[in-house]
Amino acid sequence: MASGEITEVFACGTAAVVTPVGELRWAGGSAPSTGGEGGGEITRTIRQSLLDIQYGVAEDTRGWMTRLA
Repeated sequence: MASGEITEVFACGTAAVVTPVGELRWAGGSAPSTGGEGGGEITRTIRQSLLDIQYGVAEDTRGWMTRLA
């Protein structure tokens, strides 16, 4: 991240959808995500795209959704 090669970090999951990671920490150092706690442009775009599919705003072209009721 310090080199600028990685600019954003996010985690994803069923309930979390896409959640920005504000900072990575390890023994001897840390590196903030340029998007910070609110997420950067890429993270926000991916999150919104997934939410649009989940709520039927955008078409599910990959068959990710299964109708339960």
